[in-house]
Amino acid sequence: MRPIFPIIAFFLIVATTQSRAQMQLPGAVGAPTPAGQSIAPPASAPRATTPPQGAYSGHFAAAKPPSVDSIIDKPFSLSGARGALQIERSGADLRISRLTAVGDKISRPNQSCEVSMGAEGPIGLKPLGSPDGVQRYELESTACPLQLDVLSGAVRARSPNGACSFPQADCRIDATGLWGPAGNSFSETQIKSIEKDRGALERAMRTHFRTLLDKYKKDKSAAQAAIKEQAGFSSERAQVCRDYDREEAVGFCSLRLTEARDFRLQARLAGEEGAARGDKSEKPARPARRPAPKPAPQAAPAPAAN
Repeated sequence: MRPIFPIIAFFLIVATTQSRAQMQLPGAVGAPTPAGQSIAPPASAPRATTPPQGAYSGHFAAAKPPSVDSIIDKPFSLSGARGALQIERSGADLRISRLTAVGDKISRPNQSCEVSMGAEGPIGLKPLGSPDGVQRYELESTACPLQLDVLSGAVRARSPNGACSFPQADCRIDATGLWGPAGNSFSETQIKSIEKDRGALERAMRTHFRTLLDKYKKDKSAAQAAIKEQAGFSSERAQVCRDYDREEAVGFCSLRLTEARDFRLQARLAGEEGAARGDKSEKPARPARRPAPKPAPQAAPAPAAN
């Protein structure tokens, strides 16, 4: 029995030595990790530096604005309840095939009236680019040159000259506001989707606003103007959407105006970055310093005459 103990002791020493050698191997993995746990990477492995979702990566690119396809041949009303607006496509151009706006009589302001435009033919829409991040068109009418911003399934109407007067019809109309579908045209599924989308847009808008403020941290006046504008947006949205059909239950108007505001912030961010890149690219290169001219060699003195 005695010779067996030295043999067992020898194998124990060898096993212990091998286990220590394995533990000393660089990057070696020990015992299996229980399910649901992750193995820590080696100290020398680089960690991911991906910014969290919604964070500013240092290079901003504005999202693609809403397509005009979402407003073509759709029956819209001001605040989803008054008048009628329908936009059609004519080749590569857009035009209004129907526009009926409700207003007040010029002679008797306490009485309502309405004006129909487009009865004699479609009215053209002039593209004005995307000054606020979304496509903008102007109604080609000297009587009422409305400007329409294309949103997702709606248009935001603005009037640079205020209310439009039609003396022949004895009617003055104010067509500004959100033109979109009626409030009772949304299903319960669509209403839930609107609520979810608005929450996502609110978060995106706040992120873009904070990023813009960060760019203005060295410009106090610009930062104060941005803060004032952002604060005014909430009251403007409430004023525009207060009369929208079933807004309390649906929230469509608030969603679309939040979308428009977010695109405006994105456009401003993209413009700030473009200006910053332009400043760097347009900065004139410093001319290379020329070497100082070498002094002209002096002529050797003439030999003295004998």
